[in-house]
This record gives sequence, C-alpha cells and structure tokens, in this order.
Amino acid sequence: MFQLMRNIHLGLGLIFVLMALVFAISSLVIIYRPLLNTTPQDTETAVRLSPDDAASPRVAARVLMTAHGFKGDLRQIQEQGDTVRFRIVRPGEAAEVEYARSTGEARIKKKRQGALETLVHLHTNHGLWHEYAPSNLWASISLLASAGLLLLGATGIYLWFAHHSERVIGGILLGSGLVFGLVTLYLTRLQQ
Repeated sequence: MFQLMRNIHLGLGLIFVLMALVFAISSLVIIYRPLLNTTPQDTETAVRLSPDDAASPRVAARVLMTAHGFKGDLRQIQEQGDTVRFRIVRPGEAAEVEYARSTGEARIKKKRQGALETLVHLHTNHGLWHEYAPSNLWASISLLASAGLLLLGATGIYLWFAHHSERVIGGILLGSGLVFGLVTLYLTRLQQ
C-alpha cells in the first residue's frame, strides 16, 4: 500500500505542478498588483450594426463575434432607453460595447491585458458553463487539478503517517499549518 500511495503522490505532483504554479503566480499578482505594471492596451473602434442586428443585444454580440473577431462570453447587458451596453469577455481581453438601437452606431472599447493579468483572469474564472469554449476547457482542467491536489495532500498525509519516526514533527507542522490557514481565512473575512 505504501508503494502505491508513493507512486500516486509522485505522479499527481508531476502532473499538477504547472497548474499549482499558475495559481501561485496569479495569487502573487493579485496581492502585489499595485507594484506591477499591469495597465491594459486600450483601443477604440466604431461599427455600424444593421437595424435587425441592433434590435437584440445577443444578436449584436453574435455579429460582433463572427464578423469582427471578438471572442468571449457575453456579460453585463444593460438596456437604458435607446442605448444598449454589454461586455464580451475572455481571459486577458474585454470589449465594452455601447450602441444606439435607432442608429446602429456601436462604439467598442477593447482592453487587452498582459500575461500577468491573463493569469489572474484564469485564476478567477469560475463556473463550467461559458459561451466561450476555451473557458469551459480551462474550468474543467481547474476542477480536475483541484481534485488532484486534494488527493496529493491526502496521499502526502498518509505517507507522512506511515513514517513512525516523523509523526511528531509532522503533526506539529500539519497542525500549525491548519491553524495558520484558518486564522488567515478568519482575518480576511473580518476585513469585508
């Protein structure tokens, strides 16, 4: 049993080390964002939508995606009289669209992020039901990696417990890590 657990532990560590690094680096970017130069590249364009396309925000977004190369999930649809606003978002890129139904004139502000902010978007991407297929793939990989990392921890605890001579120091380290994590979680919740 020890040999099997050791092989599972080693295999999971090798498989999910890159995923753990992505989350570690993106966590550091989230924490130290003010110190990093993560300003996006902004571009603005104007497009004319046909009256049929301008009638519905979903149809307008689909036209922009197919005819003008925008990709991502449709989010934050707001309709206020004749004006319609929405966003087309994917990791590392967001297009803010505003158009008037009566004229079909659309102004699009596109923000393209650098590699570090793209990692943050991947880190905070949630859910498995996106309109943008690569986001669904990433979410599935994240779910698999989360389960794999939990299993990696469980096999690590088993391997530690199997070494009788290291149980005391391992127990102290495991307990202090658990206390540190719970206290940190509690303190972050107090700040909100």
